[in-house]
Amino acid sequence: MQPQQGQMVQGFSDPQAAGQPTMVGGQYVITVPQQSPAPTWMGVIMIIYALAMVVLGVIDLADDMQEGIYMVNQVVGIIVALTIGVGGFFTFQRKKMGVWMGLGAVGLSTVMGIIVSMSVRDDLGGGTGGDIIGGFGLIFTLVCNAFCALMIAIPLMATGSNLE
Repeated sequence: MQPQQGQMVQGFSDPQAAGQPTMVGGQYVITVPQQSPAPTWMGVIMIIYALAMVVLGVIDLADDMQEGIYMVNQVVGIIVALTIGVGGFFTFQRKKMGVWMGLGAVGLSTVMGIIVSMSVRDDLGGGTGGDIIGGFGLIFTLVCNAFCALMIAIPLMATGSNLE
């Protein structure tokens, strides 16, 4: 039975009301809320980022292997990119575990960035120049990783993302 002319079925923005049957024209109609595309898009972006960073990281490691803490930073960078890629795959499948994996990888990257910034400061002999360069590295690390964490967490904040 089609609605008569002038009748219109409207959706609900309240998730509780969305599953409740509504009487329209003598029949019950159940409205289904539309899923958010945020997990799908964020998963794809995370996978593309991971592919690019793994390739660049492996090329950098093979081309110019550092020593000490800088070599550890290169290896951790590759591990972080792989983890973000796997997290992106899970986020694409609408699983919360993918978002948490991505956030954990960004946290590891932040810790490694802080360690490397302090190491750069010490390698430059401390003093004013070392403090300035290390401080800029620290600020850059914190700002970039905070932005990345915010972007990765978007599927958790999106209404109707239906993450499992």
